[in-house]
Order: sequence, then structure tokens, then C-alpha cells
Amino acid sequence: MIKIRFLTILFTLNIVFIFIKIYQHNLLIRLTYEKQRIEKHKNDLKKQKNDLRIKYLTIIDQEKIYNLAKDKLGMQSLKLSQITTCTNQTKP
Repeated sequence: MIKIRFLTILFTLNIVFIFIKIYQHNLLIRLTYEKQRIEKHKNDLKKQKNDLRIKYLTIIDQEKIYNLAKDKLGMQSLKLSQITTCTNQTKP
């Protein structure tokens, strides 16, 4: 009687430990997938940051701005004699 009860308890504990081990393994797998997803998102954000940095540095490049204004927009350098000043001074 005691032997049968002991075997039943032992069997039940083994089943419980097996399910705990399966749960632990599933949790580990789920966390690994989440870690991979977060790392992928991090890499995507780094790529986007680098692309934006390149775009920013291209935009503020003075020589490129000068060439764009001169070639595409048809602007030209001004001479000092072409500049007129407008002031709002009243004569006494």
C-alpha cells in the first residue's frame, strides 16, 4: 500500500517536473525570438539613422548648394555694385 502510494507520488512529481521543463524551454524559445526581433528593430533604426545622417550631411554641403543654385536654378554671383540697400530713414 505504501509502496503503491509512493510510486504514484513519484510518477506524479515526474510528470510535473516534465511539464515545468517544457514550460521553461518554451519560455526560453519565446524570449530568444523576442530578442531577435528587438535586435532586428535596433539594426533597422541604426540603418535609418545612418541614412538620415548621410542625407543631412549632403544637404548642408556648401559646395553642393552652390552648384545647385548656379546650375539648376540659374543663379549667379553678385557684384558689390549690384547690391542696393533700402533703409527706412526720414530726412529732416
